[in-house]
Amino acid sequence: MKRYTYNHGLPFNKKLAENIDYEIKRVELKKASMIIVDGIVGEGKTTLAIHIADYINHKHGMKNVSLEKSNHPQLAMGGKEFQKNLRICYKEGFVVLIYDEAGDFNKRGSLTRFNEALNRTFETFRAFKVIIIMCLPSFEVLDNSLFDKGIPRLLLHCFDRNENYGNFAGYSLYLIFYLKKVMVRETVKLMAYRKVYPNFYGQFLDIEPARSKKLDILSTTSKLEISKMAEIRMEGLLSYDDVSKKTLRSIIWVKKAVQNLKIKHSRIIDRKKYFKSNVVDILLDYIDKKGVK
Repeated sequence: MKRYTYNHGLPFNKKLAENIDYEIKRVELKKASMIIVDGIVGEGKTTLAIHIADYINHKHGMKNVSLEKSNHPQLAMGGKEFQKNLRICYKEGFVVLIYDEAGDFNKRGSLTRFNEALNRTFETFRAFKVIIIMCLPSFEVLDNSLFDKGIPRLLLHCFDRNENYGNFAGYSLYLIFYLKKVMVRETVKLMAYRKVYPNFYGQFLDIEPARSKKLDILSTTSKLEISKMAEIRMEGLLSYDDVSKKTLRSIIWVKKAVQNLKIKHSRIIDRKKYFKSNVVDILLDYIDKKGVK
């Protein structure tokens, strides 16, 4: 029979619990605390993050993190949800928030914008008393400034997951700096984890089937959204909002002009109309020739 907790009652080892307890105390003293969970696809990053968030909730007399599709304020699938859910956590008194990268870094410049937003967040978020758990493909995507400020306190690198459990290596901020240094000279950056010995190793179990199914739904929904946006970018399609920004005209004006010029939309995705990129040139010519205001 598959197990979902160890004999001591937790889904991960006691050493990790001790480290989490330390981070809880830091936040209570209004010190910033970020836990990073990284690793390649399929190693259980989000599962481990949920276990940690559940543990922190229980320490504060709260229930497990909600994984409902319609209500998951403590799990942000991407940067947009992260900013929104952070405000919700502060307002509702939640003590931990998970950020899952969810394809945020697929766009050009998105990594830079993400780090800028994260830096601004951590300049003010200490007063929120919220522990941030970040699930990333590699901790290295984060700006050096965050590490220099001492914000990330613990790195959990997930590896060699099997059908029964996942493995992780725990690194302190001190050792993270050594990992970063070794990665600079390694052709295969993952080799750095073999050359810098961690503070501790551990294992974690899966979450219960019912919650695992809900997590799969959340993850699949997020991936479908990413796929949809990738499709739109590849075809160079523009929404009414995109055209409005490029022509410096209101959305109402754009809709009327499109109707007057009988411009046919190219695609409808999620009940939203998209046009070929040449619609901008057509509308700009229309503005120039007719002197439209």
